[in-house]
Amino acid sequence: MLIFSLHDPDHSQDLVRTLRGCVSTDIEVHFHDDTGSAVANAFSALEAGATHVDTSILGIGERNGITALGALMARMMPTSRDYILSKYKLHELKKIEDFVAECVEINVPFNNPITGFCAFTHKAGIHAKAILNDPSTYEILKPEDFGLSRYVHFTSRLTGWNAIKSRVDQLGLKMTDDQVKECTAKLKSMADLKVMTLDESDSLIRSFHLELQNENGA
Repeated sequence: MLIFSLHDPDHSQDLVRTLRGCVSTDIEVHFHDDTGSAVANAFSALEAGATHVDTSILGIGERNGITALGALMARMMPTSRDYILSKYKLHELKKIEDFVAECVEINVPFNNPITGFCAFTHKAGIHAKAILNDPSTYEILKPEDFGLSRYVHFTSRLTGWNAIKSRVDQLGLKMTDDQVKECTAKLKSMADLKVMTLDESDSLIRSFHLELQNENGA
């Protein structure tokens, strides 16, 4: 086993590559996260021929911890997606991280790779529009690979009408672009007053649509 507290993934790769040139046995690496480089170091070591990486849930460990399992999975997915999907039950990751976090009385960071609340959440207007058109614009990972869902926040002062138009379509409602823009203005005004759930947003959209129908039928 090689134990490192390195800050340079290139150095990690060079060391493991040198060792791999001398031995044919398995190589296990163990990286501490003093400089926030544990995941990068671990991935570089794997590329150089390491066969095993010590990880922990949420990177929890002595001092700054070690390589986080979820974060390493996130780093490996873009280059080895099919292999990772065939080898690991990724849909269990969130359950495990939530369980460990509860046991040690901490919160899963909101920006934690894959399982953080914000990992697949979008609310800025242009951002949301791009995600609705092509998720790969902003997401290198697919939430469905981990049993998770993408959430486009429709009730924010940053909400753009294109996001609302997409939601209107998802709800099976018919509105013109001008009507969608008017509905968006109502949603944004409500978002300034309170945090609205998706159900509340949908209810407001449906109510607005019903008003339009009543007006047209009058």
